[in-house]
Amino acid sequence: MPLYLTEPEVKRLITMPEAIAAVEAAFADQGAGRGAQNQARSRFFLPQGVLHTMSAALPSKGVMGTKTYTSFGTETRFWVMLYSAEDGSLLAMIEGDRLGQIRTGAATGVAARHLAREDATMASLFGTGWQAETQAEALLVARPNLREVQVHSRDAHNRETFCRKMTARLGIRFSPFGSAEEAARTTQILITATSAREPILRGEWLSPGDFVAAVGANRFTAREIDETVVARADRVVVDDLDQARLEAAELIYAYERRKWSWASAVSLAQVVAGPGPARRSGDEILVFKSLGIALEDVAVAQVVYENARSLGLGREL
Repeated sequence: MPLYLTEPEVKRLITMPEAIAAVEAAFADQGAGRGAQNQARSRFFLPQGVLHTMSAALPSKGVMGTKTYTSFGTETRFWVMLYSAEDGSLLAMIEGDRLGQIRTGAATGVAARHLAREDATMASLFGTGWQAETQAEALLVARPNLREVQVHSRDAHNRETFCRKMTARLGIRFSPFGSAEEAARTTQILITATSAREPILRGEWLSPGDFVAAVGANRFTAREIDETVVARADRVVVDDLDQARLEAAELIYAYERRKWSWASAVSLAQVVAGPGPARRSGDEILVFKSLGIALEDVAVAQVVYENARSLGLGREL
């Protein structure tokens, strides 16, 4: 019988280290040609809202799945349907808000593990919303030598509240910064996880050796990083090339202005499965453009499902 898993149960059923390991293994499978597949997001528009669907298969784990979510006004509802890749049976119906939050953080964790400088001890985080929390959590799993995270957002109260909460939760210093430029110029790991429609991170603020993860914008009408960030990158890594060509506004914008070429983009799967280190020198500027893909959802959902079965959680349908 399939399981129904709620948001509180999902929160109990997976840790960030487990999520990062699952997402990294899924990208390794995809990069090595072991059958992992991802289908780019499709959107069905109605006057009242939007239905989004995205699917993936992970044969090495015996699963495939579809994530669907609706955006109506200010409310978004997420669901993940997990199926057996052996007989097509439904394994689980999972409420997907927390699952999406943790898989987005996990993807950044995988990218940071492969692309950020190993000697980096400080990071800057732009944004203080619900996605920013798991970005910080994943970063500390991927780069445990970090000692401080500088936090910038438009609202001073949100900055300070976020920093107090995350310092208490993760045990390292989170420092509020009113200036985006100052935060950017003083660290070598920069993560944007905001709802901004126009760039908040500018290329002239970057230094050799920086790693940038642009996470917040997953539609072609919003940009968190400007075209100079993209142009200065020695390499741009995306979680899915097909989806990036449709949705990665920052990359589309730079390409249309002839400041960057898609020929220089590589997938995170290629990076993870590659024969050598992704960072070739300490001076490279590397950018990860995250859009959030179904392969990540299915990888995390599989762990959630297996843990639920082991612990006897969830309701059978």
